[in-house]
Amino acid sequence: MSTQERIDMRSRESADGRSGTGGRTDSPRGKSGLGAASERLPRPPGTRRPGLAVLAVLLIVLGAAVAGLLALRLDERQDVLVARSNITAGQQITAENLAVAKVASDGVAVIGADQADEVIGRFASAEIPAGRLIDAGMLAAAGLLKSDKAAVGIPLSIGRFPAGGLEAGDVVQVVRAVEGEGKEAAARATVSSVKSSEDGVFGAGGSDGSTVVTLIVARDEAVQVAAAAAADQISLVLLERGASTKGN
Repeated sequence: MSTQERIDMRSRESADGRSGTGGRTDSPRGKSGLGAASERLPRPPGTRRPGLAVLAVLLIVLGAAVAGLLALRLDERQDVLVARSNITAGQQITAENLAVAKVASDGVAVIGADQADEVIGRFASAEIPAGRLIDAGMLAAAGLLKSDKAAVGIPLSIGRFPAGGLEAGDVVQVVRAVEGEGKEAAARATVSSVKSSEDGVFGAGGSDGSTVVTLIVARDEAVQVAAAAAADQISLVLLERGASTKGN
């Protein structure tokens, strides 16, 4: 075999080898195998954040502490007396006026439910709204109507008392207005109750929509106040708003 023939034969063998390798490389089976192998590779682990773990632990501990404190506060609550309904100044307190509520009484002046007998029969020294905790400062041994006092009902039309209205416990001056001149009928009187025709109570207010105010006045002033009221000559001047009934 000549030299040229040997060169040609080697060239053909080299070409056949390159053609076989290319066919195997481009086969779909080869590509599928590489893709499956790449999908099975494990992913690198994420970056750890120790700060978040510490924060989570702190939140758990804080929540447990708050729950414990709330449980302790609930255990410390005790039964105390509250007003079931509004109690007007000077009103004698009955069992129907009282209710029981559970409260945490730390630093709060209250009367325990087991002391209800000591409250029933006493008088409100000032108006006690419904739901208010009752304490000893709200109670008086005697009501407004004492031996030297008298209760007088006075019908008042609009303009004869302050526009803001009157409330039980208010202290007023009773003025008798005659022909444009005012004369003092009572220097100090305490409002015992205020009723209007809108209250829906028989005899509470005047038929013309007037308001009837019950005043506690000195016994020696009662006659002239009642006479002036009958003549529709009374006007009231507010001196103290919601004052305590003690000493009046």
